[in-house]
Amino acid sequence: MNQAKLPIITLRGSPKERGRQHGTQLRGMILEAYADLRRSTGGGGWTLAEGRAAVCIDRLSSIAPNLVAELCGIAEATELTLLDVCLLSAFEYFALGRTGCTSVGLVRGDGAVVAQNWDAPPGTERHLAVFVHEGAGSHLLTIASAGTLGWVGMNGHGLALVNNDLILDTKKDGLPSLMIRRMMLEQSCVDAAIGVLRAHPHMSGRCFLIGDAYGNLHVVEVGPSAGVTDRAVRTIVHTNHPLFPKPAMWEDVEEVARHYPSSRSRLRAARRFSLSDIVDVTALLRDRSGAPDAICKSPSAREQTGTAFSVIFDCQQREAMVALGRPDQTDYRRIRMLQPADV
Repeated sequence: MNQAKLPIITLRGSPKERGRQHGTQLRGMILEAYADLRRSTGGGGWTLAEGRAAVCIDRLSSIAPNLVAELCGIAEATELTLLDVCLLSAFEYFALGRTGCTSVGLVRGDGAVVAQNWDAPPGTERHLAVFVHEGAGSHLLTIASAGTLGWVGMNGHGLALVNNDLILDTKKDGLPSLMIRRMMLEQSCVDAAIGVLRAHPHMSGRCFLIGDAYGNLHVVEVGPSAGVTDRAVRTIVHTNHPLFPKPAMWEDVEEVARHYPSSRSRLRAARRFSLSDIVDVTALLRDRSGAPDAICKSPSAREQTGTAFSVIFDCQQREAMVALGRPDQTDYRRIRMLQPADV
């Protein structure tokens, strides 16, 4: 078994103080990520992205000032500008973020479980960490790349989300997905989180599995033209193509075939599992059927991504199980969260 583990970084205090701690502890990695992004983007593209980031910051200042304060803290610690740090959490501005994933959810009698294998190019795992936010009136766990707001997460209320990329149409206006995810994680239940999704236009296609401690579980597919389609479910598995008819109308089938040729085979493999508890979820996430292009994925000639981390959120228990890399090669590490009354 590979015993490498994602670092766990606890951030305490106000949003700005937490951002400053994030930036201080991961300063070198953040500056490296920024340099890579800047180097890969032409002058005209960078200027355009900066303009979009300025509009984004202006909008966030009125609807999510805590997020702006957190980004300001990261900027201060790294000596980057606020716009620079915002761009690290805005992959849509650069046509980045193509990461194939397999997600699973189920409702047990005492709450929902949502889980995911998060796939990315080799080496991506070097830049990941678990962030535990402990601030006044809030408790939040996210898995994030250095300098960003987070890919997946769960809060102290027991609301958790994971998500998959869908290749639908795109839109230049709207808030980046990572901003919307963090606003969702400020909510206490699934309905409120979906309300956040409905309140903001989307720049690209995504699927969210959202569960809470009350036993609610929804699969939600969003896109610029398709809007928001959601359904309450008891169990669900999802990969990288839409399951609902309306989003499917906007799918770029040829692009999906290029980026995620294993999507449908991973879905078929996932549907073979009978899901009733976390043991079943763990077995699904460790499945190597069709390897290398499996649920538990390793890079291949046709799809050069592998599972960078695997996560299982137990909403009722407020517990995250996290494994770095392929979960068939490493043990899950349990992280128990505080509830709001304990913060």
